[in-house]
Amino acid sequence: MNFIMIEDHNLVRQGISKIIEEKSSFKCAGTFATLAETKAFLAEYCRNFGHDDLLCIVDINLGNEDGLSLIRFIKENYSRVFCICYSMFKGAGIVEQAVSAGATGYVSKNADLEVLLQAMNKANTGTFFMEDSLTSDYVVYTNLIHSLTKREKQLTELFFQNKNEEEIAEIMGISSRAVDNYMTRILSKLGISGKKELIKKFGDI
Repeated sequence: MNFIMIEDHNLVRQGISKIIEEKSSFKCAGTFATLAETKAFLAEYCRNFGHDDLLCIVDINLGNEDGLSLIRFIKENYSRVFCICYSMFKGAGIVEQAVSAGATGYVSKNADLEVLLQAMNKANTGTFFMEDSLTSDYVVYTNLIHSLTKREKQLTELFFQNKNEEEIAEIMGISSRAVDNYMTRILSKLGISGKKELIKKFGDI
């Protein structure tokens, strides 16, 4: 099976893709730093070879761009192309967003290469994979998040994306005061005393 790697750091992009080829039967079809490069490649590749023989390894933080939006785009347009998040972010809040976006696997950059290869082999069969060390907090978080309204969940997701109060207010079309009110309700529902605890518990990297 072929794979591509979307990562904004060139040394990581080239180094990891080379090691994967050396340690497995996966073949690298390309490495990319931006969403535009990736989308252009996918359009040509899938037109020529179809959707069934490609796996994407996607970093969430692509400089000024967002890997989560790329995963959503891929799942909406190339449903049989599987995506694995390979990210420095380990917090359950971000992991949940990646899963909701359509990721078939999630592996932190602190994990051994063997863990990433496990995720790739699982994705090759359409099976979901999550690094063991992330599973417990993810289960707790997803159970808690069900108590939030749609807008409260949206604000929580933006918070875990490191958006500040003004940015959240602009994206959601509400006032900064409303952001504070939402956050107070969210913390109360989750049984958390403040933003620092929320980050430590579910958003720490």
